[in-house]
Amino acid sequence: MKNTLVAAAGGLLFMTSVAHADAGIEAVYETSPEKLWALVDFHQPSENIMPPIASSERSGEGVGATKINTLADEGGKVHLLLAHYDAKAMTFNYTIQDSPLPVSNYVGIVQVSDAGDGRAQLSWQGKYAANGVSQEKADEILGGFYAAIADKIGQTFKRVK
Repeated sequence: MKNTLVAAAGGLLFMTSVAHADAGIEAVYETSPEKLWALVDFHQPSENIMPPIASSERSGEGVGATKINTLADEGGKVHLLLAHYDAKAMTFNYTIQDSPLPVSNYVGIVQVSDAGDGRAQLSWQGKYAANGVSQEKADEILGGFYAAIADKIGQTFKRVK
């Protein structure tokens, strides 16, 4: 089954066919949505929440902004493009333009919401197709990446779910 994502980015229209969408996290932290958003916002340094990232370099603001994440241990560079951004709704979508990761047509969907009782929920999902490895292996690699994000954020805000 194929899904189609249409995202406007700087006046350009992107259509991405995705064969699979199986990796992601749903996590709840003891903090306000605003504080969690301030940490995970696309415009923040990726290395603050992503252990596999050694450094990041961003260009531009809002939709159309780009970021280059350098993987640790000389693992290569991941080139990202911000395709949708809504700070008020605390959500953004991004695409991977070029990467050594074994995926193609990757779209990341990030949203922070109020979980009640002084807590915030993070949803970070990836839609992609495996590239050069089995779908199961791609899911395992990206699942580990998302788990590392949730754990790293848990070092700043206590994770409760």
